[in-house]
Amino acid sequence: MSDIRGAEALLAEVERREAALAALDEEFRSARVTARSNDRLVAVTVDVRGHVVGVDLAPGTPRAHPPERLGALIAELAGRAADSLEEHYRSRAELAAVPR
Repeated sequence: MSDIRGAEALLAEVERREAALAALDEEFRSARVTARSNDRLVAVTVDVRGHVVGVDLAPGTPRAHPPERLGALIAELAGRAADSLEEHYRSRAELAAVPR
């Protein structure tokens, strides 16, 4: 009888982990992170691959960030957003890891 309970508990744990991994997979595929400039005039959004999927410029941006500096700021914000997303998912993957 205890063998059956042990097998049921093991099966339940496997199913729980599979559901958690499926949810994490969906989260990975749809993840987006936005980084903003300190003055909050420029926002850059990246996807899970680090690709820029959005750039938002507030109306005051040209005065605060001349064109010759804007490209570098956008690249910096994209890198910051990608780093943040990578760090978040690295910690999530550690939580989902199977103990050895």
